[in-house]
Amino acid sequence: MMKFTVKSFVALCTTSLTLLLMSTKSNATVNIKILSQVVKSCQKDVISDVYYQKAGLNFNQLSKNAVGSILESCIQNRYHYSLVLYQFPWLNSAGEIIPGYPASVVIEKLVTDQYNIGLVDCFASHDRDPYSNECQRITNEIAGDYKLTDSNMYQSYLIYVCPSCVVAYNDVSGSRKEIFQAFIQWFLRIDKPHRRELISILGDDSKAVQLRNLLMNESSEAVQKYREIRAKVEQQEKERRRRELLGN
Repeated sequence: MMKFTVKSFVALCTTSLTLLLMSTKSNATVNIKILSQVVKSCQKDVISDVYYQKAGLNFNQLSKNAVGSILESCIQNRYHYSLVLYQFPWLNSAGEIIPGYPASVVIEKLVTDQYNIGLVDCFASHDRDPYSNECQRITNEIAGDYKLTDSNMYQSYLIYVCPSCVVAYNDVSGSRKEIFQAFIQWFLRIDKPHRRELISILGDDSKAVQLRNLLMNESSEAVQKYREIRAKVEQQEKERRRRELLGN
C-alpha cells in the first residue's frame, strides 16, 4: 500500500475542494460540472493500488512531489475524454476495436492531435498501409512498439481514461498494424452519418483543426481552474490551522 503521507497529500481538503468546485459558476470555457466529477474520480484513482492493478501495473512508488503532476495529467485527460463523449454521446455504445479497447478511447486520442491527421487521405489510399505517408500519423497516435510498464505508463493517456486498454494494448504491443487495422475495420462498420460526424472533428480542414484545438485548450484551462480552486482551499486550510493555533 502507498504511504499515508502521499494519500494525505492527495486527499487534502478533498471534501472542501469538491464543494467549492460544485459551487463555482461555469464560465464560457470550463464546464465546472464535468471538472468536479473528473477531479473527484482522479483524486480517488491516482493513489489506488487496485486501480493500477486493473491496468496490469503495480505503480505504488508515488512520491509526494510526483502526485501533483500525475493528478493534473489525469484531470486533463479525463476532462478531454468527457468533452469528446459530450460531443459524440453515441461513442459510449460504439463497441471496441479489440477486446478491452473501446473505440471511443481511440477517437479521443486522435482528437488530441492539433495538426493534420490525414484520416480522409488514409481511408482513400489504395492499401491503407499503417506505415504509408497517408496513414502513418494515425498509426503513431493510436499504437506504439513498446509495452506500457510501471516506469513509462504515466506517459500514456490510456492509464487515465481506460485501464483495460493498457492490458489490451500490451497484449498486442509491437503490432502497430493490428491496432491500426482494427480501427479501420471499426470505422468502416459504423453508419455513414456517424462517420461524417467524426470526420467533422478528425478531418484536415481548418474547421476540424480549430475544433480539436478548442477542446484541447478547454482541457488545459480546466486544469488551470482546478489549480486556482485548490489554491483557495489550501489557503483556507492554512487560515483554519492558524486560527486553531492562536485559539481564535
